[in-house]
Amino acid sequence: MGEMTVAGPLRVGTPLAVLEVLDRDGFVRQSVKVMAWPLRVGRALDNDLVLDDPYTAPHHLVIGRDANGQLAVTAGDSVNGVQIEGPTGRALAAGEAVPLPAAPQDRPAQLWLGRTHLRLRLASQVLAPEQALVGARELTQGALSLAVLVLLTAAVLGFNTWLESEPDLLTKALASFAISALGIGLAWSGVWTLLSKVFTRQGHFGWHLRVMLMAVLAWQALMAGTALLAFAFSWPWLTDFNFVPAYAILGAMLYFHLQAVEPQHPRRTLGFALGSATIGVLLSVWFNLQATDRAGSELYMNHLFPPALRVAKPVEVPEFMQGVADLQSRLDAKARKPDAEE
Repeated sequence: MGEMTVAGPLRVGTPLAVLEVLDRDGFVRQSVKVMAWPLRVGRALDNDLVLDDPYTAPHHLVIGRDANGQLAVTAGDSVNGVQIEGPTGRALAAGEAVPLPAAPQDRPAQLWLGRTHLRLRLASQVLAPEQALVGARELTQGALSLAVLVLLTAAVLGFNTWLESEPDLLTKALASFAISALGIGLAWSGVWTLLSKVFTRQGHFGWHLRVMLMAVLAWQALMAGTALLAFAFSWPWLTDFNFVPAYAILGAMLYFHLQAVEPQHPRRTLGFALGSATIGVLLSVWFNLQATDRAGSELYMNHLFPPALRVAKPVEVPEFMQGVADLQSRLDAKARKPDAEE
């Protein structure tokens, strides 16, 4: 479908309405002020709005006042007719006329003819309030803070690589980490930037890079913080179930990425992010139960810190031996379970 041109006599006065042509993403491609009724739409050159849609008739529809003075839509000599959106909307065949459905004062009428999507905004309707861009500015502005995030993330991940590498292989491990992190980061942010470009016509690369870096730092803080607290206070359940806040971080990251892709639907993207995080938690619990008969993910704590960081009181030997004895009875019961099933 090509570009459209607008024709019609020059009219002076207060506009009665604005007829907008929307693209597939709901953005306005073109608009024409309605200075008088009736308004004619079609492919013929004598229309007020001339379309280049091959699925529309030369004189596809007319919008004007009916005998009762109410605004009505009349379908022209059309094969495909007119579809009126809304709770009381309907499809009009050739020659049919229907009053425009009563819509809320802030919701314009929307019409489909062929593959053209029209929105009619009346002068009497109340304009929706302007939407703030505070969140977008906070995430897209500030090159200095973005650079600080990049350096901080590189330092944290580099420190982890240093802890997990043998001294003789540290240089090779750091080089491999730098190449991998750079490739993954650019690929991740690039895919989201492409999606933003497709759906909003703006890339928002800085936004997506910032969201990814914040999620990485939050993930690292979560892993280190839960391990330290579990060791210091003898709370092994913290690391056993740290996948729950980990999925919360992933859900938050998904939500903010989607905010730059579908900014018009914050509730829908929030529901999708919350649903994804919830499904992830439930699947992890189910996999843990299948693998170990436990809802948690760890059989034992695998992090050791300096003894000076230990806050919990040491367990007395008799109490420890009593715990071992209780564990022995549970292990014996598990050992007999396969024989009983056979």
